Formats: sequence, structure tokens, C-alpha cells
Amino acid sequence: MNYGEILLYGVYSDLRTEIARRFLGFLWWIIEPVMYMAVFYVVFGLALRQGGPDYVPFLLCGMIAWKWFDGSVRQASLSIPMNAGLVQQIYVPKGLFALIQIFSNTFKFIIVLLLLLGFLVVTGKTPGMQWLGLLPVILTQLLLIIAVGLLLAAIIPFAQDLKLVVDNLLMLMMFMSGIFFSADQVPEHMRGAFEYNPIVLLISAYRDILLRGEWPHWSSLGYCFALSLPILGVALLTLARNERRYPKLLY
Repeated sequence: MNYGEILLYGVYSDLRTEIARRFLGFLWWIIEPVMYMAVFYVVFGLALRQGGPDYVPFLLCGMIAWKWFDGSVRQASLSIPMNAGLVQQIYVPKGLFALIQIFSNTFKFIIVLLLLLGFLVVTGKTPGMQWLGLLPVILTQLLLIIAVGLLLAAIIPFAQDLKLVVDNLLMLMMFMSGIFFSADQVPEHMRGAFEYNPIVLLISAYRDILLRGEWPHWSSLGYCFALSLPILGVALLTLARNERRYPKLLY
């Protein structure tokens, strides 16, 4: 079995295990996003009437993109310690454990995204050619997730308390990524720094496509792509240099 087959089997096994743990199985992948879409619609759209009629779709675009990044990075960062038994018994590239978590979350993200597209159509948005722009945005975000997830997976085994730092940084990042507000609402003197956050740019790209019917800003995607490459390079180098050390670190 080659590494590609191991990756596919690992994703399949991870998803199957998650289904087996839940009474309704895979239906939770549909029920959960539908429930929080409904909650956002009732709370922000009907009860608070916050931000106008487009605020709920605006919020959902941000939340769905963020949850994909957050869930993937959290699980990838802990993937080597969580598979300590396998790491100590057999040799496989340790980055595979992180990639399994990332692609499992990506599969669930695609389901949620399809539900969001259905919600947007039902609430009056008309699909256009610009929706094809979702593909480069998704691929760019996936590259960023892989880069950050692999880097954290490579580092965490050396000091597992760092997972607490990661949790708090991700919480801080959530409030600094424009999920609940747009860049226009950020004070002028802070806007430049705010837009260096790649998640801000990716969330804006989803909103440009789905809410405004515009193509994403290619320069923003290029920045996210270029930022991901050195992170990925450092991650792969760290993993390669420490492949034989990880089993000893996990005793």
C-alpha cells in the first residue's frame, strides 16, 4: 500500500469512526450545519435584525470558512500525539496523520458549503459564473490549512503544552478574521495590518463571490498562496528532520 492509499484509507477510516460514534451517523454532518444556520437566521435575522437582511449570509460565509480552518488546524496539530501507538510501532511519514485530519475536515466542509449554497439560493441569491471562483479560493485555503496544520503537527510533539497556546491563538484569531464584521468597519489606521491576515482575505473572497456576485481579488489569493509556501517548506523540513525522533518523544 503506497502513501496515497494510506491517506485515502485513513480519511475513510476517520470518517467511518466518527459516523459509528453517533446515533444518527453521517446525518449529523447535515443536521449540525443546518441547525446553526437556523440559529443564526433566527437570532440575527429575525430577533435582533442586525446588519440588515444580508447579515445572516454574511455571517455564515465567515463562520463556515473559519470552522474549516479552525477544526482542521486544531486536529492536525495533535495528530502525532493522538496516534502515538502507531508512531511507535510502524514507520509512516508523520505528516500523513495531519493530512488525514485535514482531508476529513475538508470532506465535511464541502458538505456544509453545498448546504450554504442551497440556503443562499432559497433566500434569493442567484448563482452566476462568479461562483466558479469558489474553486481557486477553496484550493488556496486548503494550501494554507495544510501548511499551518503540518507546521503545528511538526512542533507540538516537542512540547505538548503548546496546544493550549494554539487554542488561545485560534480563539484570538477568530475575532480578528472579519467573521462578524467587514474590513470597512475596521478603523483606517488599523486596516492595513488587519488585511495581512490571510483568513480575512479568504473570507472576503467567499463573500465577494457568493454575496456580491464578484470574482475574488486575485492579488489577495496570490498573497495567501505565497504566504503558505514558506510555511509549508518549514513544516516539511521540520517533519523530515525529526521523523526518527517522534517515537522517542511520545514515550
